[in-house]
Amino acid sequence: MYSRSTPQRCAANISVVGVLGIFAGEWVAYHVLAQPEAGWALLFNVLLLLSVWSYLQTCLTNPGTPDCDEWQEWARIKKGERTDEQWQKDAEQEAEARGTQREGVWRPGQSSWCSKCRMERPERAHHCSACGLCVLRMDHHCPWIGSCVGWRNHKYFVLVTWWSFLASAVFLLTLTRPSALQAILITPKTVANLSIPMVIAVMSVIIFGLLTGILFVVTVTGIIRNVTTIEDFYQGENPYCLDSTWSNLQEIFGAPDLRWLIPVPCTSRPSDGTRYRTRAAASTQGYGAV
Repeated sequence: MYSRSTPQRCAANISVVGVLGIFAGEWVAYHVLAQPEAGWALLFNVLLLLSVWSYLQTCLTNPGTPDCDEWQEWARIKKGERTDEQWQKDAEQEAEARGTQREGVWRPGQSSWCSKCRMERPERAHHCSACGLCVLRMDHHCPWIGSCVGWRNHKYFVLVTWWSFLASAVFLLTLTRPSALQAILITPKTVANLSIPMVIAVMSVIIFGLLTGILFVVTVTGIIRNVTTIEDFYQGENPYCLDSTWSNLQEIFGAPDLRWLIPVPCTSRPSDGTRYRTRAAASTQGYGAV
């Protein structure tokens, strides 16, 4: 959705509509075809609502492009009294001098130069070839949201996978007419009570639940290690991995409270998206150089 390319934005919109269609189909299958008990239906609706809310937040939140507030404030400080042209020229010359155009290298406290965007960018920012933009602490480009997962929407992406997995689990565990097991293990005794749409729905929910569950585990594992999908291929020790799992989680989720569980903006995140704590500086609450 934040791509510079019109075809890419159109494709992103189609993806979003498609995923929302999956959520809608799951709701119809559960309520219309299965007709669950009221208590389970209420729980399923709450979980599905949280899933859709988290998904929309992930899609509609700027992941950390140069237009976001954090990047704009960083650029204002870096630019100083120079013109835009002079600032970028100085940044390119500095990058060439210190060899920071090489990829796959840890550079705590250092900005870098994007040869595709022809601009300086904050540390841990990366270029997305699909969007044609650099993104703060870019984790990966996700075709299901039509955008990148980055500094500003990473938490929401985690919540999408978590709540969607739970909604799928409740769907499968509370079906009674037929049960999920009956829909999968079709026998002569049960075939008369089954409908093709219900069988398709159950199989789809199983696939969706497995996919979101795996994504949740993979994503949270990266957050616990304070590393993005891109940085996971870097060589050497990760300087951003802090001393405790708790500290690493707060980099994405902010101060621990109930807002960890709902897709609302984080509070009191230790880093600001353009500079980050390192293990060496964490003991003094320090940051990398701007």
